[in-house]
Amino acid sequence: MSAPDRPWFVGAWRRRSIVVPGGSPTEPCEAWWIQAGESFVDVRVVAPGQEDNGLPYSSTRAFAGRFEIIDGHAQWHVEIDSEGTVPRIDRGAAAGLYIDHDDPLLMIEDAPGRFREVWVQHAPEGEVEFVRSAALVSVRVGGVVGVVMSTGDTVTGRVWREGGSILAGT
Repeated sequence: MSAPDRPWFVGAWRRRSIVVPGGSPTEPCEAWWIQAGESFVDVRVVAPGQEDNGLPYSSTRAFAGRFEIIDGHAQWHVEIDSEGTVPRIDRGAAAGLYIDHDDPLLMIEDAPGRFREVWVQHAPEGEVEFVRSAALVSVRVGGVVGVVMSTGDTVTGRVWREGGSILAGT
Protein backbone atom coordinates (compact mmCIF):
# COMPACT_ATOMS: atom_id res chain seq x y z
CA MET A 1 0.00 0.00 0.00
CA SER A 2 1.54 3.31 -1.01
CA ALA A 3 0.97 6.67 0.69
CA PRO A 4 -1.69 8.01 -1.73
CA ASP A 5 -3.71 4.79 -1.31
CA ARG A 6 -3.55 4.76 2.50
CA PRO A 7 -6.52 5.20 4.79
CA TRP A 8 -6.09 8.34 6.91
CA PHE A 9 -5.17 6.41 10.08
CA VAL A 10 -2.28 4.39 8.57
CA GLY A 11 1.17 5.44 9.69
CA ALA A 12 4.02 5.31 12.15
CA TRP A 13 2.68 7.46 14.95
CA ARG A 14 4.80 8.59 17.91
CA ARG A 15 2.93 10.05 20.84
CA ARG A 16 3.77 13.68 21.57
CA SER A 17 1.65 14.02 24.71
CA ILE A 18 -1.12 12.72 26.89
CA VAL A 19 -3.33 14.80 29.15
CA VAL A 20 -6.03 13.83 31.64
CA PRO A 21 -8.84 16.11 32.88
CA GLY A 22 -7.37 18.80 35.14
CA GLY A 23 -3.81 18.01 34.05
CA SER A 24 -1.24 19.47 31.68
CA PRO A 25 0.03 17.75 28.52
CA THR A 26 3.05 15.57 29.28
CA GLU A 27 4.92 12.64 27.80
CA PRO A 28 6.33 10.11 30.26
CA CYS A 29 7.10 7.48 27.57
CA GLU A 30 8.49 6.84 24.18
CA ALA A 31 5.23 5.52 22.73
CA TRP A 32 4.80 4.24 19.15
CA TRP A 33 1.64 3.13 17.39
CA ILE A 34 2.45 1.53 14.02
CA GLN A 35 -0.78 1.14 12.02
CA ALA A 36 -1.29 -0.74 8.77
CA GLY A 37 -4.71 -1.01 7.15
CA GLU A 38 -6.06 -3.58 9.58
CA SER A 39 -3.16 -4.50 11.89
CA PHE A 40 -1.45 -2.47 14.59
CA VAL A 41 1.53 -2.66 16.92
CA ASP A 42 1.76 -0.44 20.01
CA VAL A 43 4.98 -0.30 22.06
CA ARG A 44 5.55 2.08 24.96
CA VAL A 45 8.62 2.41 27.17
CA VAL A 46 8.54 4.67 30.23
CA ALA A 47 11.33 7.23 30.52
CA PRO A 48 13.66 6.86 33.52
CA GLY A 49 12.14 8.50 36.59
CA GLN A 50 8.61 8.44 35.09
CA GLU A 51 7.64 4.90 36.19
CA ASP A 52 4.95 5.99 38.67
CA ASN A 53 3.31 8.65 36.50
CA GLY A 54 -0.32 7.63 37.22
CA LEU A 55 -1.40 8.23 33.62
CA PRO A 56 -3.42 5.79 31.50
CA TYR A 57 -1.57 4.07 28.65
CA SER A 58 1.74 5.32 30.04
CA SER A 59 3.52 2.25 31.36
CA THR A 60 6.11 0.05 29.66
CA ARG A 61 3.94 -2.18 27.55
CA ALA A 62 3.55 -3.93 24.19
CA PHE A 63 0.25 -4.88 22.56
CA ALA A 64 -0.99 -5.61 19.06
CA GLY A 65 -3.84 -6.95 16.99
CA ARG A 66 -6.49 -5.91 14.49
CA PHE A 67 -8.00 -2.43 13.98
CA GLU A 68 -11.24 -1.31 12.39
CA ILE A 69 -13.66 1.61 12.34
CA ILE A 70 -17.34 0.66 12.65
CA ASP A 71 -20.03 3.36 12.50
CA GLY A 72 -17.41 6.01 13.31
CA HIS A 73 -16.06 4.13 16.36
CA ALA A 74 -12.41 3.04 16.36
CA GLN A 75 -11.98 -0.52 17.64
CA TRP A 76 -8.69 -2.14 18.57
CA HIS A 77 -9.05 -5.92 18.77
CA VAL A 78 -6.15 -6.62 21.14
CA GLU A 79 -4.84 -10.13 20.46
CA ILE A 80 -1.40 -9.98 22.15
CA ASP A 81 -0.69 -7.87 25.28
CA SER A 82 2.08 -7.73 27.87
CA GLU A 83 -0.56 -6.45 30.35
CA GLY A 84 -4.20 -7.40 30.58
CA THR A 85 -6.52 -10.04 29.30
CA VAL A 86 -6.72 -11.04 25.64
CA PRO A 87 -8.56 -11.16 23.43
CA ARG A 88 -10.44 -7.95 24.14
CA ILE A 89 -11.77 -4.92 22.28
CA ASP A 90 -10.76 -1.36 23.17
CA ARG A 91 -13.33 1.06 21.76
CA GLY A 92 -12.76 4.70 20.97
CA ALA A 93 -15.42 7.38 21.33
CA ALA A 94 -17.40 8.29 18.21
CA ALA A 95 -15.33 10.82 16.28
CA GLY A 96 -12.68 10.49 19.03
CA LEU A 97 -9.90 9.57 16.60
CA TYR A 98 -9.13 12.13 13.92
CA ILE A 99 -6.47 14.04 12.02
CA ASP A 100 -5.88 17.55 13.37
CA HIS A 101 -7.53 20.18 11.15
CA ASP A 102 -4.49 22.48 11.29
CA ASP A 103 -1.74 19.88 10.88
CA PRO A 104 -2.26 16.73 8.77
CA LEU A 105 0.73 15.06 10.47
CA LEU A 106 -1.05 15.07 13.86
CA MET A 107 -3.64 12.55 14.96
CA ILE A 108 -5.76 13.17 18.04
CA GLU A 109 -7.19 10.37 20.17
CA ASP A 110 -9.80 11.95 22.42
CA ALA A 111 -11.54 9.96 25.14
CA PRO A 112 -13.71 12.62 26.83
CA GLY A 113 -13.42 12.58 30.60
CA ARG A 114 -10.50 10.11 30.45
CA PHE A 115 -7.57 11.34 28.34
CA ARG A 116 -6.44 13.05 25.14
CA GLU A 117 -3.39 11.89 23.21
CA VAL A 118 -1.58 13.73 20.42
CA TRP A 119 0.29 11.51 17.93
CA VAL A 120 2.83 12.69 15.32
CA GLN A 121 3.15 10.93 11.94
CA HIS A 122 6.75 9.79 11.30
CA ALA A 123 6.17 7.95 8.00
CA PRO A 124 3.79 9.98 5.82
CA GLU A 125 5.25 8.21 2.78
CA GLY A 126 6.62 4.77 2.04
CA GLU A 127 5.31 1.26 1.65
CA VAL A 128 3.12 -0.47 4.25
CA GLU A 129 3.44 -4.16 5.13
CA PHE A 130 2.10 -6.33 7.92
CA VAL A 131 2.09 -9.92 9.14
CA ARG A 132 -0.36 -11.11 11.79
CA SER A 133 -0.60 -14.55 13.39
CA ALA A 134 -1.75 -15.86 16.76
CA ALA A 135 1.64 -15.16 18.37
CA LEU A 136 3.12 -12.32 16.30
CA VAL A 137 2.12 -9.01 14.74
CA SER A 138 4.66 -7.12 12.63
CA VAL A 139 3.93 -3.81 10.90
CA ARG A 140 6.24 -1.71 8.72
CA VAL A 141 5.31 1.77 7.56
CA GLY A 142 8.05 3.49 5.59
CA GLY A 143 11.26 3.16 7.61
CA VAL A 144 9.55 2.35 10.93
CA VAL A 145 8.99 -1.27 11.98
CA GLY A 146 7.10 -2.56 15.02
CA VAL A 147 6.83 -6.16 16.23
CA VAL A 148 4.93 -7.64 19.17
CA MET A 149 5.29 -11.33 19.85
CA SER A 150 4.18 -13.86 22.42
CA THR A 151 6.38 -16.76 23.46
CA GLY A 152 4.68 -18.85 26.14
CA ASP A 153 3.76 -16.44 28.94
CA THR A 154 6.14 -13.71 27.75
CA VAL A 155 5.16 -10.84 25.46
CA THR A 156 7.80 -8.56 24.01
CA GLY A 157 7.59 -5.62 21.66
CA ARG A 158 10.16 -3.65 19.74
CA VAL A 159 10.08 -0.64 17.45
CA TRP A 160 12.92 0.18 15.08
CA ARG A 161 13.01 3.78 13.87
CA GLU A 162 15.61 6.21 12.61
CA GLY A 163 18.20 6.60 15.32
CA GLY A 164 17.65 3.28 17.11
CA SER A 165 15.00 1.14 18.73
CA ILE A 166 12.99 0.65 21.89
CA LEU A 167 12.18 -2.65 23.61
CA ALA A 168 9.31 -3.53 25.96
CA GLY A 169 9.76 -6.90 27.66
CA THR A 170 12.70 -9.20 28.05
